Amino acid sequence: MTKDTPVLIARMELFASKLAGFFAIIGGLLLLTACVLTVLSIMGSIVLRPLPGEIELVEALCGLAVFAFLPFCQLKRGHVGVDIIIGALGSKAMNWSQLIGDVLIAVLFAVITWRHAIGTMDKFENGEITPLLLLPVWWGFAAALVLLAANLIVSIFVVIADANAIRQKKTIVSAMGVH
Repeated sequence: MTKDTPVLIARMELFASKLAGFFAIIGGLLLLTACVLTVLSIMGSIVLRPLPGEIELVEALCGLAVFAFLPFCQLKRGHVGVDIIIGALGSKAMNWSQLIGDVLIAVLFAVITWRHAIGTMDKFENGEITPLLLLPVWWGFAAALVLLAANLIVSIFVVIADANAIRQKKTIVSAMGVH
């Protein structure tokens, strides 16, 4: 380990934190927009008629919000883990279990991002549109691809941080209530 490694890890952590925080805010705004659209549609149906195509927009916004929250969840180690046996083996076993789990998550998100990119290209090429609003479906897929890429970046950082913590013989701290 060089003397520059802690600085590099700190810079990576700052970048990952800002990226995850930014997309968590975006996710919150997406959910807020979905709620407003739903309320407007309900109010409209009471007064005159519901908003046409509101359900299509709400579905897309909620789906994108889930993708937007993933980087923050990964960074804060908010994924569920069950360590009944590993916990009894001590912090070293917990660290290695955390690293292995985070590597698996990073690999999983790499595969999902890759396959989603292929799906996005397919949606773009076939010109699929939504039934009511006639919006191109690939727009939502492309936005989700950006969010998946951000999650992959954060997931890779978490693996690097895990490896660094193990190398420095530090305990990897998970979010409260997940282990």
